[in-house]
Amino acid sequence: MVNYRKFFFISLVISLISALAIIFLTTDAETIESLKLIRPEFILLALFFQILSYALTARKTKFLLRSLGYQIHTRHVMENVLTGMLLASLTPASIGGEPVRILLLKKNSKVPVGKATAVIFMERFLDVFFFFVGLIPSMFILRAFFSAEGGKGVAGMDVLLIIGIFFLFIIMAVLIYAIVRPEFAKKHIKKILILAKRYAPEKYEPRLARWIISSENEIDLFRSSFKRFVSVGKINLAVAVFYTVLFWAVRFAVLWLILLGLNVQPDWKLLFATQIVLAIIMIIPATPGASGVAEIAAYTLYSLFVPSALIGIVVIAWRAITYYVNIIAGMLASLKVIRKYGLNSLSTSSEKGIGGIDGIEGREGITEERINTE
Repeated sequence: MVNYRKFFFISLVISLISALAIIFLTTDAETIESLKLIRPEFILLALFFQILSYALTARKTKFLLRSLGYQIHTRHVMENVLTGMLLASLTPASIGGEPVRILLLKKNSKVPVGKATAVIFMERFLDVFFFFVGLIPSMFILRAFFSAEGGKGVAGMDVLLIIGIFFLFIIMAVLIYAIVRPEFAKKHIKKILILAKRYAPEKYEPRLARWIISSENEIDLFRSSFKRFVSVGKINLAVAVFYTVLFWAVRFAVLWLILLGLNVQPDWKLLFATQIVLAIIMIIPATPGASGVAEIAAYTLYSLFVPSALIGIVVIAWRAITYYVNIIAGMLASLKVIRKYGLNSLSTSSEKGIGGIDGIEGREGITEERINTE
């Protein structure tokens, strides 16, 4: 089982150190005076928007599941989203949330692993596509800003964008290749699993052996689910795209509301562009939950339009609402899941594993999918 306690401790320490350093470097007498004029109603509205984003993610998941023929109770979907969000907040590049969400869809909604994988991957695919579409206008907005400021910072921004684009490209390429060339994907995934089994500690060998057996079936089911998304599930997929855009609009509005609460009127175009870049930077698997990376990158980017006396407060408030609130909400949902299914429900190393029970579930799912599509 992944040591999430260790990740939680590391992410918390890094985030707190970064936050304290920013506060220490930016707080002055003007900061204190500005805090006396704070408008708490906007801060509370920012918190409400963050909670609203959870509901929007749940709705997106629900419509993607509906594309594959599953009607899932909203309570189960919200449980799934919040539990995955906790583990995503504690692992680099948020990779810890997806396996747990897949397992929970199997446990509480009887969704086959391959179909659950397709749903969760499609969510990420839609997010990545949104970033790609938003990145192009963001680059023009930021370049225009830096040009107006004398050209300083253009080179550094280019480096950050190149790194972010590289990781986005890798993610998109892997997802597309698994759909277009499934046989190639099966062959290489099997090779990777066999190699891992050869060098892995003995206690992991049975689990890897099950994954080797079931991997081909799960890739077939994954691909057939995607085919259904773009055939009979087109309307539900279009609704999921709408919820993706709405989700990010709400998430980006959190910073805008924080700034209004601090009596700062930002340029909305610059606010959008910097948050697109920041979201891409946070994909880079550097630290658990992007702790430290998020604070430093936010400090750098938000300082473009936030007064120096308030930049530390803005970064801390933004991180508290978009990160620590996620952890609290995720913990509450995880406690409920543990009470219902046991502690192993949050472990991808449980007896059945990601690949199902010796591939039987995958074969049943493929048969069912072929009946539905053919």
